[in-house]
Amino acid sequence: MTARNNSFDEQVVLHELKQFLPALVPGRTFTHRNPLQAFQHLAFHDALRQASGMLGYHTSLSLEEYRSLYNSKRVKPGVLEKVLVEKKGAANTFEWQDKVLMKKFPAQTCAAARIGQLRAHWQKQYKTDPDARVHPRLLRILGNYLDHGIADWKFPVRGQGFLDSMREVESNSFVSAFNTPRARNLLLHTSPSISDLLAVIVGDETLFKQYLFDQQFAHRGWSGLVATLESGGKNLPNGSHITLRELIVFELLMEIDVLDDRLGEHWEPLASRLAELPDDLFAPVPMDEKSEVLAIWQEAVEWSYYEGILAGLFHNPENSPGKTGGQSSEVILTNAPDSLCIVGRPPVFRNLPAGHRAFLNGYEFSLDPEGEVLEKILETVVPSLGAANLEYYFSRTSQAGADVGHALTDQIIGLFGMTGSARGDLRTGLPTELTQDLEPMRLLCVVEQFPETVMQVIRRLNASRSWLVNEWVHLVTVDPVSRELRILKKGKMVTYRRLPAVKSLEDAAH
Repeated sequence: MTARNNSFDEQVVLHELKQFLPALVPGRTFTHRNPLQAFQHLAFHDALRQASGMLGYHTSLSLEEYRSLYNSKRVKPGVLEKVLVEKKGAANTFEWQDKVLMKKFPAQTCAAARIGQLRAHWQKQYKTDPDARVHPRLLRILGNYLDHGIADWKFPVRGQGFLDSMREVESNSFVSAFNTPRARNLLLHTSPSISDLLAVIVGDETLFKQYLFDQQFAHRGWSGLVATLESGGKNLPNGSHITLRELIVFELLMEIDVLDDRLGEHWEPLASRLAELPDDLFAPVPMDEKSEVLAIWQEAVEWSYYEGILAGLFHNPENSPGKTGGQSSEVILTNAPDSLCIVGRPPVFRNLPAGHRAFLNGYEFSLDPEGEVLEKILETVVPSLGAANLEYYFSRTSQAGADVGHALTDQIIGLFGMTGSARGDLRTGLPTELTQDLEPMRLLCVVEQFPETVMQVIRRLNASRSWLVNEWVHLVTVDPVSRELRILKKGKMVTYRRLPAVKSLEDAAH
């Protein structure tokens, strides 16, 4: 077996792990953060592919759902043609039309994801599953410790950190959380580091980081809750506090206890029996044909909706009313909350097609020649609305599999006695009853300002820049004078042409 040349830095890995875990907060508020924040440095569709291949997240609708939307005319044939031509070129349109509409692909499964592959070797090599024995005890203890005053049984120690509290409980209780002496003695008489414990359990330092990701994503709801509480810097109602590091140390001790109980004290670390290394959890997930097809479908769904909105807001005098390039521009109604934002003068708002809701931000371009006011608006609006929008987006796509999103307060009640799965993890994402009829749709932000000014603003942005440049939020500008529409694509403003003048794929190919 060839070892990877990595070194393990506990603080760096903990910081990175917190970026990947879902942000869960007890309380009646949302957390305004991109559910896939750790992937936001990537272009949107690249990020979806990486999150799916790495963590098993379902980040799109199924092919069957997309094709059903096309068959029901929810996806406009003209828009699908346009997307195919833009992404694959006119000469390749017929080939890709067949792949998009007809080709069968293997079903995507969470089992194919990289997460969990390393720790799966406990079952393969030792015929044991530490999670099955650790989780019931660990999450029961954790739930009681994090209690906000609802649990019947109160945690006996108050006002201390998690590990110090557990030491006091172990020292003064007739019942132990452990079944064997080694792990209990490590807790009571030493201050083991994560590296120390991973050396016992894993052995190979180059695999430590991947092992921790596997471990914490086996209950990512609880881990995300602990990480969010730590980041907030506030104590629990009983005066206690907890860090992600403490949770990991205690869980590693419980794993040692389970393995000692199951295998005796002389078992070998996990890496010693690996015939080959698992797939690198963090390596880029290569693009394949299915991921390209899914990206095409998502663009077609979104722009079938946006097409009618933009036609209603900003009529192009070159086209007759109700027509764009020979294609119907009727407005499609869709159930996609927080999917439209308009920054401009009141007349723009009044042209919003009936039946649609939008976040409206009054803005007078003529009073802001350098875009300083617009910069402040975008820095505020884009991250907050974008995060709320993606909450719905990924809660809808995740219904078929692994959750991506955050959670509502009602779901966090799980840490007081109810949990969301057979494994006992908290449920992430919005409740199914709120999202089952939604269509996943990125936020469209329409700005009335000269495109050159908007580009200058984008270059100055901080928090909002990656949202726009990587297309987590669509940005369309309307020229205040010419009324020409531009869309931000791959970091550049390009002229937006609604539907192509061609009426068929045969014409497009020529």
